[in-house]
Amino acid sequence: MTRPTFGLLAVSLLWGTTFVAVKSGLQDASPLLFVGLRFGIGALASLALLPHRERLASTLRAAVPLGLVLAAGYATQTLGLQTSSPARSAFVTGANVAIVPLWGMALLGMRARPFSLLGLGVVLPGLWLLTSPGGNAWGVGDSWTLACAVFFALHVVLVNRWGPQHEASALLVTQLAVTAAVCLGAAALFEAPRISMTPRLALALAVTGILATTGTTWLQLRYQPRVEPTRAALIYATEPVFAAAFSLWIFGEALPALGWLGGALIVAGTLVSEVGARRRS
Repeated sequence: MTRPTFGLLAVSLLWGTTFVAVKSGLQDASPLLFVGLRFGIGALASLALLPHRERLASTLRAAVPLGLVLAAGYATQTLGLQTSSPARSAFVTGANVAIVPLWGMALLGMRARPFSLLGLGVVLPGLWLLTSPGGNAWGVGDSWTLACAVFFALHVVLVNRWGPQHEASALLVTQLAVTAAVCLGAAALFEAPRISMTPRLALALAVTGILATTGTTWLQLRYQPRVEPTRAALIYATEPVFAAAFSLWIFGEALPALGWLGGALIVAGTLVSEVGARRRS
């Protein structure tokens, strides 16, 4: 295995750990407060990747809407993890790749490519199987997580629209800062903030705020340009598998057979959408 491949596999693994880390952290903190702290830590840690801090202000016009959408995505995902297992959350979240073309058509006037529609057609039965009675029935947590997938897909399209206009590291810092501010404000307004700074919560915040935000960004900037895009998409598709493995290891939560089949279809659909789009680009 080459070093770039190993680096991107580490990115996927770290992303997979976040579902278990968040589920664990929610035992000691309320959801919106947790997300706000997570991204506040991430914004501070990401300053290490920033070569020119004077460029931060110029990114705010893009960072504010991007941060609002990102806050909505991670807030709904975290709310979903209160009742959904990390494995289910990871598979449903992964469906965002197949939803991206719908936002692209709505906002950018992009034409739907056959691979994108085919991927969405594979994802939908996967979602049904994952959350069918045989795969543990659909719950409130799944609804929150599906909303998260919709917001994450919107975020991808908006980054595609505004990202090229700004330095990546500067936009990352301001976007994370906006996300933190929005979630901390929402915590004060919409929930009874709860926190108990235990070692478990500290570890969850370190994993999600530093390793899975700043660490993965550094690895992507270093190694992704050296990996063929289709291969990178295949590597990133392992994220929900890692999440399921960690969920089983830490919480003993295993998906039933139909749940695994649904998850496999979701991964397959996202791969069809992603690989097909990259081959045409």
